[in-house]
Amino acid sequence: MLLSRRGFICGATAFGAMPALRLSAAYALGRKPNMTFGVVSDIHVRIAPDGNGMHPSHDCSAFVHALEWFRDRNVDAVMVAGDLADTGLVAELEAVAAAWWKVFPDSKAPDGRRVERVFITGNHDWDAYTYDGGVFVNKLFPDEAERKRNLLCSDLKGCWERIMQEPYEPIFRKDVKGYSFVGAHWQNEPCHPKCETAFRHVGEWFAANGAALDPSKPFFYCQHAHLQNTVYGAWAWGHDSGETTAALKAFPNAVAFSGHSHYSLTDERSIWQGGFTSLGTASLRACASPGDELHPDSGYENGWGGQNAFKASRPIPETSRQGMLVRVFNDCIAFTRRDFSTDKTLGGDWVVPLPVAKSQPFAFEPRRVKEKPPEFAAGAKLAVTKVEATNRGGKAKVDGVKKIVPSEKKSAVRLDFPQADAVRATRPFSYEVTFVPASGKAVVKRMLAANVYKPDGDYWSAKGETMTVCLDQLPSAPFKIEVRAVSSLESRSAPLEAAFGG
Repeated sequence: MLLSRRGFICGATAFGAMPALRLSAAYALGRKPNMTFGVVSDIHVRIAPDGNGMHPSHDCSAFVHALEWFRDRNVDAVMVAGDLADTGLVAELEAVAAAWWKVFPDSKAPDGRRVERVFITGNHDWDAYTYDGGVFVNKLFPDEAERKRNLLCSDLKGCWERIMQEPYEPIFRKDVKGYSFVGAHWQNEPCHPKCETAFRHVGEWFAANGAALDPSKPFFYCQHAHLQNTVYGAWAWGHDSGETTAALKAFPNAVAFSGHSHYSLTDERSIWQGGFTSLGTASLRACASPGDELHPDSGYENGWGGQNAFKASRPIPETSRQGMLVRVFNDCIAFTRRDFSTDKTLGGDWVVPLPVAKSQPFAFEPRRVKEKPPEFAAGAKLAVTKVEATNRGGKAKVDGVKKIVPSEKKSAVRLDFPQADAVRATRPFSYEVTFVPASGKAVVKRMLAANVYKPDGDYWSAKGETMTVCLDQLPSAPFKIEVRAVSSLESRSAPLEAAFGG
């Protein structure tokens, strides 16, 4: 596979020119990898509302499509980082297994090679039938005994072994072409997205079994929740309670994969290096906007979740279905990010040099310092207009108290400005807007770039960006407005500026 010029530049920025040239060229020019595997997460296969077949928007078609693409790239294994079944039903896991057998009959590639399955459960597999108060499942199965028979959590071990045709172990190890995979299933814990506790057993497993892992090779670990203080930083939605991060610090050769948040692989914080290497795996169902209620400044004006009831900007569509192909060589690991809804790559490949203990090119801060911040083209202008807009309304917290905010028409300010980065050096991930009054405290609002989930070729647009904010969320006019383009690693452009007099 030949690298695009942009892909090569991305690699060069990450490593420094000479190491990137050697490593990127080595794997790109036809050298056969030692081992290849596909990665997806959060496929959320869901049964139809009447119980007959699959839900049209949650069927197995995207999963089959991804598996076929992996098959055609001669993978040796496929990893799914949790949330196989959307509502935790037996029939949903059966559909996942049927999709697998359809593409890999008897777990074999067309040439007869075995293709290993590294599938783990997530919170949806365990207890998602409760997330709507049990309405969906109770309607499907009014009889309590029948309902229990159809829930995976009633006998997860028995269901797994019958449907997936392999032993069920809370933590398992599989070896593929001399490389080890370790998978940790979600345990009997409810979802606590600010600090998931379903993986407290991981440290004990590594203490007992870690010595058997070859320290001269990378090994690949998988759990559903993000590893605390790794990918996406300390504020990430869906991180665990820290036991896995503590355990893997003793294994610099560990490469960990996690899902749960649905955060996009266009976010450069989806790969992190510190004591080991950690990657987010996005979602094959739909990507989600990061942070929101956990992010500084109450999240993004055009994102989901958080204090959205007060916001006037519409959420961006969560349509991207993403995954990655991983190729392992003697001296590097290459991660190709892919959007399966458009069948395009998501930026340049991430290439991690081996052994990983000797360098950490994907640590957040060194990358942020090295990257060229996003920038607006010379002469770019910020247009400011007073308008009438309707806030979203709905549930919100006001001073810590839950309330219902009405949806109503209000006076607002609309900002129109060109998309940053005409030179295409570093993609803007978001825009930060600061409203600065003549006196008093400034207010900061943020929005995701309109094409944030899209591949590079579809990202750049002449349409520009628009943000609308209700005036009751801002300081009293007059105020100055500053708009900065922000990379996913938080480097910022020089601002566009304008004034608003009220």
